[in-house]
Amino acid sequence: MVRRIYTAVVEDPNALARQMSLVEYPLGEYVHCNTPWAEIDHVLMPIRMGVRAHWILGHLDIRNRCINIYNSCWNTIRDTEMVADVQSFAFVIPHLMANVDVWQPVIVNGVQRIEPLVVNLVHDIPQQHNGTNCGVFVIKYAEYFMNDNMQCMPNPFDATTERTYLASQLYKHSMHKMTEGYESDPDFLSRRERKARKAAKKK
Repeated sequence: MVRRIYTAVVEDPNALARQMSLVEYPLGEYVHCNTPWAEIDHVLMPIRMGVRAHWILGHLDIRNRCINIYNSCWNTIRDTEMVADVQSFAFVIPHLMANVDVWQPVIVNGVQRIEPLVVNLVHDIPQQHNGTNCGVFVIKYAEYFMNDNMQCMPNPFDATTERTYLASQLYKHSMHKMTEGYESDPDFLSRRERKARKAAKKK
């Protein structure tokens, strides 16, 4: 969604108002992010590069207004290419935050401006050694970050073992879901959609 609307936002920041699904994220009204971004400091987002079939982890640092990029293929993807690829996120997210009144525009020479995020490339992290494990690395980067122990992530990192572990956890989750009968994220509608359906039923 960010990449699709990027050009439109460059031309007219009000274009975000036409992309309600995207606006729901910082408002906390989308099930995958049910906490308003005004109440948190960090947002983790898996990003599929636009020019390569490669996944990276983006870390939006709300307090410092920057996006940190965790990439498992620094040896084959140049820094300049990485920065260029996430430029749409660096530009759109601040406009998104201003749109929902989480951030305020800065005043420069009497003119309101919304500055793009600073892009920081995180190096000295475990790297993949083939062309197929980027997804596993993104998941594990996120896991270690959430547990506040990125520095403890094994290096070298055994992606094969972790892939097996993740598969077993997914199987365990699906079996638990079947026996307990609860819903998980893909089963939910967004809050806005649920409200709309409830209102339609009352008519």
